[in-house]
Amino acid sequence: MRLYQQFPLFADRSVIRLLELRLNNDTAGVDSVETIEGSVATCDLLDTPDYDALSYAWGPHDLSAHLTLDDELFPVSRNLFAALRQICLDQRKTGRARKLWVDAICINQADNAEKSHQVLLMRDIYSHANMVLAWIGASDNLSALAFDTLEKFAADDGTTDGSATYRQLQDSAEVRRAAVQLIVERGYFIRIWIVQEVVVARKVVILCGTLSLDFDSMRVAIQRVTGSGFYRFTAATANLSYIGGWRVSFHETNAPHRGELLDLRLFLDSRDRMATDPRDKIYSLRGIANKALATRIKVDYSDPVKTVYTDFVKTVLDIRPDLQILSAVILRHKSTSIIELPSYVPDWSLPKCGGSLLQRYYRFKPTHLFHAAGSSTPRVTLIQDSNAISLEGFRLDTISRVIPIKSLLGARDDGSVSVDETILQDLAKSVIAANTYAFSGEPSWAAYFRTLTADRTALSPRIDETYWFQYFASFSDWGLHHLSSEVGDLPASAWELVSKDIGTIIEDKNMFLTTQGYLGLGHEGFDVGDTVCILSGGEVPFILRETAKRENRGVFRFLCECYVHGVMDGEVVDDPNKSPLEEFLIE
Repeated sequence: MRLYQQFPLFADRSVIRLLELRLNNDTAGVDSVETIEGSVATCDLLDTPDYDALSYAWGPHDLSAHLTLDDELFPVSRNLFAALRQICLDQRKTGRARKLWVDAICINQADNAEKSHQVLLMRDIYSHANMVLAWIGASDNLSALAFDTLEKFAADDGTTDGSATYRQLQDSAEVRRAAVQLIVERGYFIRIWIVQEVVVARKVVILCGTLSLDFDSMRVAIQRVTGSGFYRFTAATANLSYIGGWRVSFHETNAPHRGELLDLRLFLDSRDRMATDPRDKIYSLRGIANKALATRIKVDYSDPVKTVYTDFVKTVLDIRPDLQILSAVILRHKSTSIIELPSYVPDWSLPKCGGSLLQRYYRFKPTHLFHAAGSSTPRVTLIQDSNAISLEGFRLDTISRVIPIKSLLGARDDGSVSVDETILQDLAKSVIAANTYAFSGEPSWAAYFRTLTADRTALSPRIDETYWFQYFASFSDWGLHHLSSEVGDLPASAWELVSKDIGTIIEDKNMFLTTQGYLGLGHEGFDVGDTVCILSGGEVPFILRETAKRENRGVFRFLCECYVHGVMDGEVVDDPNKSPLEEFLIE
């Protein structure tokens, strides 16, 4: 495009392009804007220009709409055209044109060098904007009701959870829930770039056709509609809650757990978000990650995706005092990934399926996770000029039997299962001959249950008291608290709740038995003969598969994390009979 040559950017300066829409007042009416004209100019962020930034979903690669910029046709997506048309109409009403930053226009998307440099400025671009206009799409016949509902819940009704508003809206609750669902499930909210765009902004205004709502009000409303029980907590509301939490952490330097929330957790919790370019699963979050991590992420769109993902994992292994990044590897992805990655590198372009043990567990007791490797620290060697790594650890045991737990529990098409004590006792007897689990002294069925659930249901002794009483208070109605209680008389309604948890946990998992009799749970895809290891600094054990011998040293493929009952708190670390420490070469 001629405008990119006419208004060049410079890699050594914080120069950006800005769009100014032309206000044509010769026509009137919402539907009258059929063409959009404007001009582009450059400015330096150091000069504190006055502008707004647009945040929107790119959507399908459909460039069927056009703008006229500096007398030249410029192709854009229909969604972007709709957003700019609405902004044009709003500006016409005020009679004041404002400069805009729009990524698809202000960055030459065909120039990887320019794109790489501008991505490094993205945090500054959105944080320096007067406001960020978040276009979620055109309105439908329920959008106004949804915005009305959210505005009412965002207002202070004298309760902490919005329950007074719930009672007030009881008569129209059903249609209002449907309206809210249509808003929170819009594609905009699962786009990965919007995380940074919303988090760093001074002010964010959600635009839906002619409707508007302040994002911070929306964040409060989502907390209250779910907290009051008016609307269920779903993946869609979780997406909004995550962004709201990161926004608070980013702007409040003394916010609790700020460094943790804006570290690896940021990438793990954003994994299911959508990106047009798979590199953006990493690049898009660089601007809000904590300094230690962000400064190590090199943005270069000429790098292959394999290089971007591998370098990211190596960086995380190099700077973090744990091995949590390895828990992001989903074994099921090995059969579907089109990227030839080292076995220890997660494919961030694919959804997390059932998720890792740690990913689903940290919400229970964030500061007291598993400690399979005791107090040891990781010993990681990044091998020069190679994608292989070496990890210190010891062999716990070898898998002797794979237990296809979903088929044994008769998992239905929707993934749900039905479990009670009798079923668990029968399953445990088929695996463990004795009535007692040798490594913990518990009844075998209880050990089987805790393994099956990775020890994270309402009956787990690991769950923090505060969390338990907040989310599992119904169990106290039955006089129960944790598996240490007498659960023989657990009512069917309680087992029904537990069964729902199990269906989610085992979505992509199988159980296993080891040669020594350990019970474990890991991702589908491991096999008899695979090695269960405890790696120094690891919170959980891991499963490796030896693939070759090289100079009298085993070469391994990393398979997945796992739960092994009886070793999760470091019980075997000080065992004098354990296998010696060794270096595992992983490719």
